[in-house]
Amino acid sequence: MDQASLVTIVETLLRITLGLRFLYSGLSNVRRWPSAVENAKLLFPFGETFFGFIGVFLMVAGGIGLILGLQTRIAATMIVLFLIPTLKIQWYWLRNLPAITDEVNNALPQGELRNKFRLLARHAYHSHETGWQNNLLFLVVALFYTARGSTALALDLWFQ
Repeated sequence: MDQASLVTIVETLLRITLGLRFLYSGLSNVRRWPSAVENAKLLFPFGETFFGFIGVFLMVAGGIGLILGLQTRIAATMIVLFLIPTLKIQWYWLRNLPAITDEVNNALPQGELRNKFRLLARHAYHSHETGWQNNLLFLVVALFYTARGSTALALDLWFQ
């Protein structure tokens, strides 16, 4: 296989995988509603339900667009628009989670329950610590598809 074909296959797999990641996350937010509203509340002093809905819409529609290669540049831009505010949400949790976990930990009785909570708290913090890094990587990949558009196996190519 020549290098140009290999690059096309990898770009296509990357586009589809990114789309699946955001489609799954968006559908997860639908199932866990009003979690998206609670996150939007961290960013917007009013209209949190509207912005929660917009966030889920951007993930689902952007994910579907990337998977299908349909309006790829627009779909990738939707993912970019979703991801930029998530960095602020993760920064919020990295700043506030230690104090919250200390408060809850101190309210628990000594013993096994407190040890289990400490483990859970470490995992929660680690998830936000790596989450912003993951989202930064997703942001760069989405920016790539905003600039690049579709590769092989994309509906965009059929409609040209």
